[in-house]
Amino acid sequence: MPQKLGLYLVVFIAIHSLVYAEQPIDVLKQNIDQGIRILNDPRYQHLRQKDPQQQRLGKILQRVFDFREFSRLVLATNWHKFNPQQKEEFVEVFAAFLRKYYLGQLQEKYTDEKILYLSQEFIGASKAVVKTSVLWKDLEVPVDIRMLKRDGTWKAYDVLVLGVSAVRNYRAQFQAILLTESPAQVIARLQKKVAHLQPAR
Repeated sequence: MPQKLGLYLVVFIAIHSLVYAEQPIDVLKQNIDQGIRILNDPRYQHLRQKDPQQQRLGKILQRVFDFREFSRLVLATNWHKFNPQQKEEFVEVFAAFLRKYYLGQLQEKYTDEKILYLSQEFIGASKAVVKTSVLWKDLEVPVDIRMLKRDGTWKAYDVLVLGVSAVRNYRAQFQAILLTESPAQVIARLQKKVAHLQPAR
């Protein structure tokens, strides 16, 4: 009887873990909801508080977005042209550019848009697509987020707005640039872009 009880307990724990396992749509919603609360927080409405606000938003973005996978997919076959150190430098500076540019745009243009979390579709054990809609000026804009499970955590690695992939968009740009520039020059180009982006004010 004790052996059977132990077996039942193991089965119960396994089923419970399976049912309540972290879902990509839940991970995404939790982080986006937290970001929206920060955007709406009255403490950050003064212009002088935009930098601290962007820093908090940046931590959320870092937690929910896989910048390394995004960078690897963006560079595609060009990824192998970068040596190990250059790969790390590219991921770091590209992530800094994406955070600074897009979070600045979000701070400037966000006007309490709502997000509908529609569904999630698994593509194998470690990939999923979360389908959402952004309510913008009485329109529903479809936004699909491709997510990857790595080290037990779901992170986004591509965003499709109206069917247009961010990975493909940036891939085309970098492919053109790398026809005439070296990896070191591309990294330097990104560093200049980051330096010239105006801080949130």
